[in-house]
Amino acid sequence: MTGTKTLMVTPFAPYRDGIATYAIQELRRLRQEGNDVEVLSPVPSAAKHHLPLGGPAGAMQLGNLAASYDRTVIQFGPELIFGACRSASQRVAVWLALAALGKRTALDLRIHEIEYGPLDQNPMERRAAQLALRQAQRVTVHTEAERASLNGSLDLGQRVQIVDHGRDFKPTVRLTCDEARAELGLPRDQITFVAIGFLQHHKGFDRAVTAMNLQASAGAHLHIVGSARVDHPDIAAYVNRLTALCAAAPTATLHRRFVSDVVFDLWLQAADVVVLPYREIWSSGVVERARLFGTPIVASDLPQLRDQAPPGTEFFSDTDELSALLDRIITAINRGKHGPSGSLSSSGDLDPELICDPNSGLKPALADGLDLRTWDVDSSRLDRDAVQAQVKSRARATEMPKPARGVRASAGSRSAVDPMLALGPLHRPTPTSARPGVAPVKRLIDRLIGWQIDPLASRIEDLQRATVEAVALLDQTTAQADGVADAAADLADTQTSEDRPAQ
Repeated sequence: MTGTKTLMVTPFAPYRDGIATYAIQELRRLRQEGNDVEVLSPVPSAAKHHLPLGGPAGAMQLGNLAASYDRTVIQFGPELIFGACRSASQRVAVWLALAALGKRTALDLRIHEIEYGPLDQNPMERRAAQLALRQAQRVTVHTEAERASLNGSLDLGQRVQIVDHGRDFKPTVRLTCDEARAELGLPRDQITFVAIGFLQHHKGFDRAVTAMNLQASAGAHLHIVGSARVDHPDIAAYVNRLTALCAAAPTATLHRRFVSDVVFDLWLQAADVVVLPYREIWSSGVVERARLFGTPIVASDLPQLRDQAPPGTEFFSDTDELSALLDRIITAINRGKHGPSGSLSSSGDLDPELICDPNSGLKPALADGLDLRTWDVDSSRLDRDAVQAQVKSRARATEMPKPARGVRASAGSRSAVDPMLALGPLHRPTPTSARPGVAPVKRLIDRLIGWQIDPLASRIEDLQRATVEAVALLDQTTAQADGVADAAADLADTQTSEDRPAQ
């Protein structure tokens, strides 16, 4: 171990959040390099420490705790830092608390997203933010466009550094395109576009559905995969609108669910092309994960995505351009079926090095997944059932490409228990809201009805756990029986061949 003791402040598993996923991967690398790192999360999780953040009180308590560490890394996002603030003065107080924190420990602010509106509207908050970021030892973003925007607002100069978003990303599973489609129950020969991530207006998934309806080529389908990240009226309204839009579109399907890391990677490997129709974005984890598998990307023409996307990515400015681009891709892929398969290139032809070829051999079996030994466990606060479900799901996922002993493997073979594990633990929405005064009312209602809801939720989790264990046991018994039957059949074939007279 190095002599430096680090505290990482971040949303953390099993909380469903892109920053949490990013943080787990960075944590794994830091610990593999021998760093002594502990994790603090704003809600009970697999982290060692738990501290309600989002307001001045939480920020000051964080300062007291972080003073005992040599270095503090904050995975900076508006919800984590300002989620409980209800006034401009509270936001200013949080920034000042972060400035004070920078004097007590070496502060590393990993800025995944920041709200420019409050900074532009309130000179006092802008000055407090400048003080906090200048007091930090290190301020990092993921793209040159992000750095330019941050400097345009706060004039931090060379203090803002760029860190590769995908630096610590590793595949959780590698299969051929054909096998990934079989695992997901997708048609083998259909041209498959995938848009994946949390369902929010700024992700622009509705634009992709409209573009698919406009293009004239047949034989293609758009799959939108994701769920609402938080319980918020605006997000709920968007999800309902997107659901209705997909229901009326014959060329689009909405898979409204949260997916595990393994299933996320399966969708990227099953896709001919990943579509990123974002209206706005800071940086995209989907870009980095698609890059791991060489899956082609079409994306909105945003500066952040241009900085981050790999060579060969196609960009569009509006729905009509996207529709024309999808039409050209479909035509090119259909043409490629009668010749070398390929993927997108800027010339509009196909690059045979990148296409998802059903006839290609297996990709490497498995990359290193999350090392579960890196999870911190605080037995006094931990939701053990939730974490245990995550552990079982990940453990099962790492075994997915390996057929049971004695069972003849086939592309797309899967266990009956996999769909149950994919459901994950029961998730009760956090009682939060961006509207002033609504969040306290939601929290009060949550406490008042807790005595009725909690026993039901606990019972559902018990039933889910018992069902998973029962089906897993049945699956194992069936696999063993199949193995015995196969062995008996092989023995009978051997004996029969021995009884035949020599030719």
